[in-house]
Amino acid sequence: MNTQTHALLALALFSKREAPARNWAVLAGALVTDIFIYVGLVYYGLITGDGIGAYFNTIYFQPHMQFWSALSNALPIFTALAVIGYAFRQHKWAVLLLFFALAAFTQSLIDLPVHADDAHRHFWPITDWRFYSPISYWDPAHYGRIIGQIDNLLGLICIAILWRRHPALRVKVVLSALIVLYFLFVLLPFIAPFIFAG
Repeated sequence: MNTQTHALLALALFSKREAPARNWAVLAGALVTDIFIYVGLVYYGLITGDGIGAYFNTIYFQPHMQFWSALSNALPIFTALAVIGYAFRQHKWAVLLLFFALAAFTQSLIDLPVHADDAHRHFWPITDWRFYSPISYWDPAHYGRIIGQIDNLLGLICIAILWRRHPALRVKVVLSALIVLYFLFVLLPFIAPFIFAG
């Protein structure tokens, strides 16, 4: 699932009007599942000069990067954090931990069926087993064009939910920008042949 859809889905599920600390915890939990991908992308793709292609085709699959991928998608770890948060929920820090963990767990679980050759170790550190799905949210060889459009539709549905829930102008500005982004994602596969023709 695309990172922006991760964030929107978590916020649609767990955010609450007039609860900014909780909402930031939810957003952080949604983004933590992809954070090391972007750290690696910036470091290897831009700083070291290896290039973005080398990063996604080779470096990302090296053991050190796969460790960080496993850590940031580990359902057992997010489950343990949620249990701790729930057990101590009378404290504000624990409530924030609970919603952070719930968001991260949800995003990792939803990623499980949409990663093919790039599957994560979702049950690390208990096991290194990976579920190599027949479908992918991005890879055309595994129905990525179809699943990608479902991802885009889900993102737009989440935006509609958040638009109604959060009336603040700053939220509407961010959501408006995301609407434009999603419509570009939806339309690009259809208009790209005309743009790049000739």
